[in-house]
Amino acid sequence: MSSARWRFTLLAAVALGAACSNDPTSGAPRAGTLTLRLSTPRSDDGALLFEVSGPPIDTAVVVNGSLQLFTRRADGSTVVGAVVGGLTNGALVTLRVPDVGAAGGYTARVLEVADRQNVLRTSLAGYALTVTP
Repeated sequence: MSSARWRFTLLAAVALGAACSNDPTSGAPRAGTLTLRLSTPRSDDGALLFEVSGPPIDTAVVVNGSLQLFTRRADGSTVVGAVVGGLTNGALVTLRVPDVGAAGGYTARVLEVADRQNVLRTSLAGYALTVTP
């Protein structure tokens, strides 16, 4: 096979592979998981009450087996949850959603935080939750 024909065959194979990839370009919904990440200014957080709103959420699961998660659906587009245990910066909860492409449509907020002795924080300054793919 000549060098030009070999290059053409290789480029055609790459183009065909890209066209058949698992990354849809049509905008069709693709189920998957999103991660709820915590930013905390403290090192002794023991409980967090949060709210996530936006497109539908199928399920929520803690990413660390030493944590406990309790949730309730406030309505079709809002989930309220409480995570109990030794909380740290980083991934906290995995959200199973029907369309990961809608990640930008979710908002999450910290409602309350308690330390490991069960005392509520008087200020939520420095606390933040983000939803990421």
